[in-house]
Amino acid sequence: MPYTDESRLEAGVGSRHQDGCPFHFTSLNQDDRIRRVFRLQDKSALPSVNEEALAKYYDHMVASLSMPFEAIHCPTGGDMRQLIHYLQVLELTDPRQSRQRNGHGLSCKARNSKAVLEIPLADLGVHEDSPNCQLLDDYAYWFVNCR
Repeated sequence: MPYTDESRLEAGVGSRHQDGCPFHFTSLNQDDRIRRVFRLQDKSALPSVNEEALAKYYDHMVASLSMPFEAIHCPTGGDMRQLIHYLQVLELTDPRQSRQRNGHGLSCKARNSKAVLEIPLADLGVHEDSPNCQLLDDYAYWFVNCR
């Protein structure tokens, strides 16, 4: 679990970090957060999606995601009887041991009302107040834009 600086918790409304950002906003932008996953220098290009990069992102996600978690999935093909599927994500699938290749990116095992499925992680959505929201959004952004 990450270290919490308790002095920050006592700050009043409108208090700011030393960089001028409000306490409840992160000072890093999305590209910067993704660079940290890969331990890249500022302004470095984000790496392309490949097996090695997916393995690094998987390790980061396993260490960072709060599991299990509730999610929604909007399938784009196949049986479309239900537009939105509510799921409970149980675990991530290690891309080094998966039969799927990097065309689908990272995947997870999730349970719906009928079965346990394997679903691409980039196809999931979570509520904005979920502790996993920013992590999943950053991953999907990287996966979609760096292929």
